[in-house]
Amino acid sequence: MSKLFTLISLLCITSTFSYAQNFRYGFTGGVNLSKPMGDIEPQCQAGLLLGLKGELGIPSVTKGFYTEFGLYLSAKGYKMFYATPVNGDERHYTENLNYLVVPVHIGYKIECSKSVSLFANVGPYAGVALWGKHKSYRNGKKFHTESDIFSDKYGYKRFDWGCGFNVGVEYAKHFQLSFGADWSLMNVSKANDYTYKNRSFTFSLGYLY
Repeated sequence: MSKLFTLISLLCITSTFSYAQNFRYGFTGGVNLSKPMGDIEPQCQAGLLLGLKGELGIPSVTKGFYTEFGLYLSAKGYKMFYATPVNGDERHYTENLNYLVVPVHIGYKIECSKSVSLFANVGPYAGVALWGKHKSYRNGKKFHTESDIFSDKYGYKRFDWGCGFNVGVEYAKHFQLSFGADWSLMNVSKANDYTYKNRSFTFSLGYLY
């Protein structure tokens, strides 16, 4: 998978020089709904998605075909309630992991009218965790915070990679409203007997120049 990501990235960079007139850039922002997979049954947690994106149309391949790549700050994690109350207290904790994510997708766009187009894209992503935080709560009040969650004590790896997709609508060749999802293909837990893979669903609004 990592070799595929590298190959697609090189093809996108090479194509940029050849088809610079078909290149657009802009920004996007939205909300992540994260619910990791593995040896855990957490609740969804909302987080911020914010970053820059680029789109390169390649009409020489086929009309509507394009590649999309970006540089996003993506907040992931989860919320977990204790299975049983401790001494009558209601307790829960949250894990927040903030990644710098680079997706490289291949997509196709269909023009429905002069103003409206539908699009879909799919491809790999790579990410590195910049910072994170563990918060513990008792009866709704925070009583413990831990920032060093990538140490051996908490056991999270910083690097992550996987695949994802986006579907959406473009208006006036500038505004994009999309829904997407990312699935990690890597166990980011350092513990040998514990599996934790990121998974998130995203609603975002973007603008391309």
